[in-house]
Amino acid sequence: MIADFHNDILTANQEEGLTKISEQTDACVCAAFGGGRTFEDIRILAHKFRNERKENLYFSLEDAAYLNEENIEEVCAWNPVSVSLTWNGENTLAGGCLSDGELKFQGKKMALELASKGIAIDCAHLNTRSFRAVAESVEKIVDTHTCLSGVHAHPRNLQDWQVRTIAERGGLIGIAFVGRFLENGRADAYSVFRQFDYGVQKFGDNVFCFGTDFNGTSDLPSGLENYLKVDELSELFLKAGYSRQSIHKLFRENLMRFLTNKT
Repeated sequence: MIADFHNDILTANQEEGLTKISEQTDACVCAAFGGGRTFEDIRILAHKFRNERKENLYFSLEDAAYLNEENIEEVCAWNPVSVSLTWNGENTLAGGCLSDGELKFQGKKMALELASKGIAIDCAHLNTRSFRAVAESVEKIVDTHTCLSGVHAHPRNLQDWQVRTIAERGGLIGIAFVGRFLENGRADAYSVFRQFDYGVQKFGDNVFCFGTDFNGTSDLPSGLENYLKVDELSELFLKAGYSRQSIHKLFRENLMRFLTNKT
């Protein structure tokens, strides 16, 4: 089994979803995606997670455009492992990867408040302008689900300087199972391996983990449509000369360490 930094199960409306994910992963971070939902909608999802949570499941927030001075303390009390400020577009907090927007005053204020409670700022979806401003404002940054521009250029993917910035802070990057992030054409298991391999060769095997984006995309690589098939990826790493210790770090240990330190 693997540990997963990003699964959108909370907004996928699947019965018994949390139970199934708990059984199929060593650990999984379950995201409550804003996506135009009201704060009350997100509160309901947070309470649902708290009531149904299994021991190896963790909570995060994606596209938290609803954050403000009136609800930030409540949000922090939900103990999310990470919070992303925006999605692909621009909102009142920051600019997403398909916009030219900057980190707003409100966004910086909310990021600082989250960081003061030990909550990591998730840079997934930020454009480079907002990424740089967030990195200059807070120390603890991650990217829960992305791929690497050094392998395939895409607005959602991290450039090498961004990977280096996260790595130097002791942050973590989850490699996403999103075909258009992985490569042009039909992505498969080898496409995922190529992303990991590029990152490890340049930045080491402490920086990366899985951030599948299961239940958040239909553009999945061929043969990797669910957790039961992910373990087969290890054969590609073994054939490429990776040690079992290194594979264990990428598949489980790096994220488990991050989550343990958070809690």
